[in-house]
Amino acid sequence: MRLFPSIYDRLHLCIRRRFSQAGQHYNRFSLLYPSPLFPHRVHSHSSSSSLPHSLPTLRYRLDMENAVEKSWSDRTIDTGDVKELFSRVRPDSPIPADIVSRAHFLCAHYLGGAWKSSDMHRFTIKQITGGMSNLLFLVQLCDSLSLKHSEPRRALLRIHCQSDIDQLLSESVVFTLLSERKLGPRLLGVFPGGRFEQYIPSRPLQCLEISQHRFAREISGMLARVHSLDVPIGKEPQLINRMRTWINKWSAYDSSKEGITIKCTRANVHPSKYPSHVSIEDLNAEVAFVERFLDSIHSPIIFSHNDLQEGNILLIEKEQEGDVQDLALIDFEYCDYNYRGFDLGNHMCEYGLDYSCDKHPYYFVYPEKLEMEEERGRFCAGYMEELYEMQSKGMDIPAQLISGDREKDLERIEIEAALFMPISHLFWSTWAFVNAEESSISFGYAEYGRDRLAMYFNGKTKMEEYMRS
Repeated sequence: MRLFPSIYDRLHLCIRRRFSQAGQHYNRFSLLYPSPLFPHRVHSHSSSSSLPHSLPTLRYRLDMENAVEKSWSDRTIDTGDVKELFSRVRPDSPIPADIVSRAHFLCAHYLGGAWKSSDMHRFTIKQITGGMSNLLFLVQLCDSLSLKHSEPRRALLRIHCQSDIDQLLSESVVFTLLSERKLGPRLLGVFPGGRFEQYIPSRPLQCLEISQHRFAREISGMLARVHSLDVPIGKEPQLINRMRTWINKWSAYDSSKEGITIKCTRANVHPSKYPSHVSIEDLNAEVAFVERFLDSIHSPIIFSHNDLQEGNILLIEKEQEGDVQDLALIDFEYCDYNYRGFDLGNHMCEYGLDYSCDKHPYYFVYPEKLEMEEERGRFCAGYMEELYEMQSKGMDIPAQLISGDREKDLERIEIEAALFMPISHLFWSTWAFVNAEESSISFGYAEYGRDRLAMYFNGKTKMEEYMRS
């Protein structure tokens, strides 16, 4: 029982160190760029050239650029600016030499073994596209280099882009626990600003696949197992707090208090179904409405994934023809205790949201797939079947998840799944508006936020009907 608290404490220390260093480093961009939500404004960020050359980061870079040969033990371990550094990588462009050098340095220190003795010519790094909240890279040693101990030949390097220290801490603890429960990749190393994960030869599921029965049954079972976990983090739902935090954060960018003009880009919602304009006060009023709805529906509060979209579900490659293809969950950034209905409704929304588009705004919306009642019913049936099967095997199941009346339980979660879909739309719209101002990832956050806000208003009437019933 001592192992997990020890890991928790280490992660806590590591993440807090990341933020204690943050003030020593330069801002993300050294260029001018327009705001996607307020195009008349331009953000300006200072260049690293104005920083004093005594900073450890710049000493490290000068050493690397001048090819000074030093042992790994002599080099300063400075990882505080990894987000700013790695965010300079652009898709389909060569990775800059200083970023390759930093990645090589991180691998040597945190993965050890052959990584520590390899040179730059026997090391590769490649960006993995698809991450909407983090920067992902595959790092690999060449096949000719012999491994020394149990170190991996390949690993996933994840660079955190968020700045919420408590959220980062919880996500790292959750990742460690789910790794131990065989629900996700193994944790290989953690450092301020990111971590190394087991690289699983796989591909993410596609939007059109997650609703197919061959995958949906396994996904529903995995979600049921996640919901049955007792995780050592705060037990209060953060759904409302997160939306309010994002709205307050976004309001700082909306200095003129002009709000949002809603215009659908991909969503097929008739303009009569949503207001043409919303202010900060309007968004806060919608969050207050959701809060009242939550008080009326009494959805159980359980540990939740909160972002079960196709990109976060991996289809593991078969080693031999005929092997069963397993799935693995990844990206636990938004995991916390939440209302069960949110996890169900959020996943149902993902049936109609496709992030495989390679052109701006980098997503599609399939309205007909947001109304797939038969597929929703099958998913909920698989979820409930898994819970009752776990109970029959003597496994601990939170009492609020099942009542003993399977038919009644199934009817209940089908209602929750449908009614929480609009809440998912509102949640991710507030997230998108903040990321439209802050994120360096190529994605149409502003358009996405408007589309999901329109879909929220389109579905809000069902929530109102439920509250009146």
